Amino acid sequence: MNTELESALKALMERLLFLATQDADLRTQLRKLSQAFLKLTDDQTSDLTDSLATMASAVVDQGQAAIEDVEVALSDRREERADEVAAQRKLPELTLGQSLPREPALAIHPVPKVASADFGTTEARCRLKAEGARWAGTRRRLMSEGASFYTEIDPKDRDIIARAKALPNCYLWMCHSSGPSPSNLALYEDVAGCFETVAQGIALVRQIQEESDVDASEFETALDLLAEAQSAIRVAISPMDAPVDTDQAAVFHWLKATATETQVFIRRFMRLDDAAEPAQWPAILARIEDVEARIQQARRRRNERKRLFGKVRHKTALVLNDPARAADHWPILINTVSELLDSGVPASSRELRELIIPVIEHLPEQDDVPPQFALVLREIDRFLATCPPPDATAVAQPSKEVIEAAKLLNGRSLVLIGGDKRPGPCQALKAALGLRDLIWIETRAHESIEGFEAHVARPDVAAVVLAIRWSSHSYGEVKDFCDKHGKPLVRLPGGYNVNQVAAQIMSQCSERLAAFQ
Repeated sequence: MNTELESALKALMERLLFLATQDADLRTQLRKLSQAFLKLTDDQTSDLTDSLATMASAVVDQGQAAIEDVEVALSDRREERADEVAAQRKLPELTLGQSLPREPALAIHPVPKVASADFGTTEARCRLKAEGARWAGTRRRLMSEGASFYTEIDPKDRDIIARAKALPNCYLWMCHSSGPSPSNLALYEDVAGCFETVAQGIALVRQIQEESDVDASEFETALDLLAEAQSAIRVAISPMDAPVDTDQAAVFHWLKATATETQVFIRRFMRLDDAAEPAQWPAILARIEDVEARIQQARRRRNERKRLFGKVRHKTALVLNDPARAADHWPILINTVSELLDSGVPASSRELRELIIPVIEHLPEQDDVPPQFALVLREIDRFLATCPPPDATAVAQPSKEVIEAAKLLNGRSLVLIGGDKRPGPCQALKAALGLRDLIWIETRAHESIEGFEAHVARPDVAAVVLAIRWSSHSYGEVKDFCDKHGKPLVRLPGGYNVNQVAAQIMSQCSERLAAFQ
């Protein structure tokens, strides 16, 4: 017989042997072919027909033997699985007063603990297995429909196998010749979805581990979701009599080790008797995507806050370097601070307070302050009220207004309404203006002003200073008391700096104070 022809026929027969293990119709046709060749040899004795008949018979015999071996193995696996299912469905024994039993080990080959650094490869394998499961179902459908093997099936086989070989330890059991062949091909879709969900869960865990400022609760949620996803894989492949998947087992062991190391309690789906539902993989995937969306939103919020803080830093530097042009920069600075509060930064933020305090005395006079910025000013006022007074309370170089105001107020008292009493400014004002007393009335939102009148009515009080920036009460409410008791009202739009207070007193009521001397 021609050697090349014999080699080609041998290769063809080997391919047929592989296909015969998966296709019952093909096995039937091969049997018929073998019988036809045997019948042919009764009348003809050519070497070619003898060889073909012998090889066809060998193919059928070998194929049948391989099929029988697979059927025996599957039968054994079904019996083992039936025992496992029966054990799972058995009601647990009452163990009150007894020590807790050890958690049953999974019936898998020992798998080394997967470090988080290896999760990139695990994720890639799971994504390829999802594709492989979908192709396995499609492949069997195409074969049953009589599709061309060489044009529609073989190219995809070669492609997916080549990609599996490119990944370390990637075994596509669902595409192997000995892989499962369920009658319900829809099972492959759940298997594929579960692998895709595990891959996305791994990606989420990796993302959280790579970001240092993600909330710890998101990490715990990610572990819960990954536990449910890997459990769904185990349950999904059980009806197919498939082998235990090494990536599912690796994820399980990593979760168990991580929970022990981080002292995080994974609430469910880490035991054989607490299994996830494979058909729920779309819902699990949606919850994973929700966590990813929250993390991305938090990242965008952090980046926006970083940008706004940089803008505040830039504007405060401009105010300090050129106080004469401070009024040009404050509108943008105030709006930027308001945006920070809108993004979730608290008004009491230490970082924000440390940026604003050095420039607060350069804030231009204005009656109306935006609500968000007013909250920041309020928190700054409370903070400064808790600071100890400086060693030197007198003004080092008093301005002309301070000297003139001190002549008008010497030995008399002032009422100051607004904000929280600050020891430093209080002592500085008393010393610089020669006051007998500085009656600082602290104000709170929605607080009644009835108690203010008694202080305004005191004979030694020369004037009432209303700190507009810090006060929660309107100008008209306080002015009624001042008019009733004949006391001038000074509106203080700036801070408590002695020079600023003296300047406002001299510009608003110096003539009235002089008239009462």
